[in-house]
Amino acid sequence: MIIINDFFVRYKEAVSNQMELLLKEFGGKIISATRFMNQKAFEKEDRKDQIYVYPPLVYYFVAIKEIVIHPNEIIHIFEEEPCLWKRILLNMSKNKVFISMYRRPDEKYAKHIKKFHNLCKIFVELEAHKKILSQYGIEEDKIIVTPTPAKITRQFSTKEYKLSNINILFASWNNKEGDAITERGLRFLLELLRDNLSFTLTIPLRDNDIVSFVKIAEEYGVWNRISLVDINNNIDKLTELFENSNFVAFVPQKRIVKDVPNSLIDGLVRGKPAIISDIIDFSDVVLNEKIGIVFKRGEKAGKLDISEQKYKELSLNAYKYSEKHIPQNYVQIISNEYKQFLKERIDIIENSNN
Repeated sequence: MIIINDFFVRYKEAVSNQMELLLKEFGGKIISATRFMNQKAFEKEDRKDQIYVYPPLVYYFVAIKEIVIHPNEIIHIFEEEPCLWKRILLNMSKNKVFISMYRRPDEKYAKHIKKFHNLCKIFVELEAHKKILSQYGIEEDKIIVTPTPAKITRQFSTKEYKLSNINILFASWNNKEGDAITERGLRFLLELLRDNLSFTLTIPLRDNDIVSFVKIAEEYGVWNRISLVDINNNIDKLTELFENSNFVAFVPQKRIVKDVPNSLIDGLVRGKPAIISDIIDFSDVVLNEKIGIVFKRGEKAGKLDISEQKYKELSLNAYKYSEKHIPQNYVQIISNEYKQFLKERIDIIENSNN
C-alpha cells in the first residue's frame, strides 16, 4: 500500500496521525511533501518507519514513480482539495484508489471524484458529508463514514469540576485557514472570559502570531487568566493539557472547510464536553448527542452557567460517545473495505487460473 498526501507532520497534525495509523496496521509507505508547520525533508526517524517526506518538486516526481512502478498496489490518497495531477496519473494506471476526505465536500469535489476510473471507496468524517456527496451523484455504497480517530488515549478524566475555576482548552490555533483570532473563534473565547470571571483559557501554540491576540486580551482585561503553552510536539504534555481542562472549545465565526475539529475529539475521549458554534456540521452531533454547548451563528458569548450536575451529564455523554473515535475503530472500518477489494482481486485471480 502507498499512502499519499501533500503534507505530513508527525505528532502535531491530525491527518498525519491517521496516515500513520494505516501505515502501522497495513504496512507499505507514506509519500509526502514539506508544505507548512516547519516540516523537514528526509528525517531519519521518518525514513526508518517508511515515511518519506520530500521537497515539493521532488515529491511530485517520486509520487509519479511509485504509482508507475506499483501498478497493482492499493493507493490511498488523503485529499484536502481536488488534485488534478493525481487523478490523471491514477486514471492512467491500474491501481485501485481509496480516498480519505478531511474537509467538507462540495459540488466541485463531487465532480472530481466522479472522474476517477478506479475509485474503490471514499472515506468521509460525518454522515452529513456522505449525504452531500450522494446528493451530487456519488454512489452511496462507495462512501464510507470513518469517525476521526483521537490522538489522545481514551480514559475518563478524574479532574474535579469546580464552579470557581473552569478551564477551557483551545487547541485549534491555525492561521493556515482563516484568521485564528476572529474567524476561528479566539476573540469569541476572550469575550466568554470577560463575561465569566471564573473561566480560564489554555492555548497550546501551533503556527501563530500572538502579538495582536495579547493586545486584545489585555483590552478585555482577561490576559491574567490565559496560559499560552508550547508543547514542542510532546504528546504527554498535550495529554496533560486535555486532562486539566473542563471544556474543549472550537467556536469559528465563519464557515471553514474543516468540519470535525480534532481537538474536540481529543477532548471527548477524556470526557471533556465541547464548546462549539453551529457554523460547522459537527455541531449537530454535539447537539444531538448532548455532549457539549452549541452557540448559534451571531450569538454573543454572555454568561454561561453550567451546574455540577449538568456538567456531569455532558461529561459522561461525551465519554460514552467518544468510543466511536478510538483508533481501533477507524482502522477496522478501513480494513473492512480493503479486505473487500483484496477478496475481489483474489477471486479474479482464482477464476483466471481455472
